[in-house]
Amino acid sequence: MIEVEHTLEIERPADEVFDYLSNVARLPEWQESAERVEVEGELREGARFREVRSFMGRRATSTVEVTEYRRPTRFSLHVVEGPVKYAVEHALEDLGGRTRITFVARGGTDRIPRLMRGTVRRMVERQFVKDLGSLKRRLEGAVADSSATTRAGGACP
Repeated sequence: MIEVEHTLEIERPADEVFDYLSNVARLPEWQESAERVEVEGELREGARFREVRSFMGRRATSTVEVTEYRRPTRFSLHVVEGPVKYAVEHALEDLGGRTRITFVARGGTDRIPRLMRGTVRRMVERQFVKDLGSLKRRLEGAVADSSATTRAGGACP
């Protein structure tokens, strides 16, 4: 089993971070491996969606189930059908306008040769941290974009 844990803070309120994070249709905006996500109906605990990802030159389609959906503090999911079994937990903590998120991802290694597991773990962790940096930049950039719009709007006649 590969396990990766990472914590970061985002300069946005927890409810806004949760809403963006749990909008799985937007995964391709901030996760490099995500190509497409198909969601039917309302996202809630027990809901399922299909995703297409590319990793290490391979494309995979999976069915993912939401296992926790407690706005704005917990959002977790796991693969129920697909070539790579994994689960991701997101714990959000409101810090008064900022949000601390702890991400824990666990994935099966039964299809990976034993000698390659360390290398694969490092690759997964590196990509995980890169994607979370993208999430942070995207959400914090929204603050800068909205304040820039307000400033520009105020300057125009």
